[in-house]
Amino acid sequence: MPWTVSKSEQCPASRPWAVVKDADGSVEGCHATEADANAQLVALNIAEAEGRAYESLDFKPPKGVREEAAKGLAWRREYGRGGTEVGIARARDLANGRTISPETARRIKAYFDRHQSDKDAEGYRPGEKGYPSNGRIAAALWGGFDDSYPWATKLVRQMNAEDEDRSKSMDNLERRFLEVADADELAVETRANGQTSIVGYAAVYNRLSLDLGGFREEILPGAFDKILNRQRGKADVVALFNHDNNIVLGRTSSGTLELSSDEKGLRYVVTPPVSRQDVVELISRRDVFGSSFAFTLDRKTGESFRQTEDGKTIRQVREVSGLYDVGPVLTPAYPASSSAVAMRSYQAWLAEQNPEEVIEEAAKRSQVRDAAAAWSLRLRNV
Repeated sequence: MPWTVSKSEQCPASRPWAVVKDADGSVEGCHATEADANAQLVALNIAEAEGRAYESLDFKPPKGVREEAAKGLAWRREYGRGGTEVGIARARDLANGRTISPETARRIKAYFDRHQSDKDAEGYRPGEKGYPSNGRIAAALWGGFDDSYPWATKLVRQMNAEDEDRSKSMDNLERRFLEVADADELAVETRANGQTSIVGYAAVYNRLSLDLGGFREEILPGAFDKILNRQRGKADVVALFNHDNNIVLGRTSSGTLELSSDEKGLRYVVTPPVSRQDVVELISRRDVFGSSFAFTLDRKTGESFRQTEDGKTIRQVREVSGLYDVGPVLTPAYPASSSAVAMRSYQAWLAEQNPEEVIEEAAKRSQVRDAAAAWSLRLRNV
């Protein structure tokens, strides 16, 4: 976690609680109470997580943008007009080469989208009366049409592409539910720092699931190794209660959720906020006795099917490609929706094994459905 909360001698006695940057020990803020300091800590971590959302993209202003913003500030000082306080603040950030946020990139593009007509006004171009016009100064403050607009437009296009890819991944999202079998699979522990944590296993290796619709499933050891190694230090998996986005217990990007894979399975340790102590109590009382996780996988590399000696089919999860949330659940059941993606894979696998049998079975099911529909219609007309 980049920051921690502790009492600091760098803060005044009236505000002893500090948010301290781990890298250099600098204080980000001093607060009267630990709760206030934790509130700043959460805000800092959320901001950092948002900045990592598109970490493959470069949000640092290029040279042309920096120079144009500096020109806009010089014009503003010289003429005392053009732009707004927001534009001036934006220019300072751009001129100083400060990395912008994804949301700022969208705002820059939106600004130039709205001000296309400024380029047609008199005084926008050198040699015209009134140059530089208010619109020309304002455009410079935002980095300029020639440099900042194409830069921001490219960033927005790339962000939209990444968002679309994530959306497609969510179409293949699967959830699995684990009923606790051993005491260590879901428990409440008090850590060395006095904080209460929820410790559990979201998945256990080599344990067969319930019937998912003609087949069962097992998660193989190492299924999470690649995703955990790839995401280590930059993952943003959240801990939820009952997969509810409104009941957040922690997240990896803020350091309140830790994930690891051991010989037993996928282990999670989450330190929930004080406002979620009701969940802690439910687990302590054993009213809640299950865990779950949401994931995606690549059908080509992430799964395989095998058949047991008695003819049962087992889907093996070999490599998870995306891990989205983990956490305790009230009822560790397998709703049909949680295995819909796996069912599609199972049916595809069956078709590859013996396509004629599958086609024949599908035809039989279709005949049964047609007959049932005919009887239903006849009964309604009686």
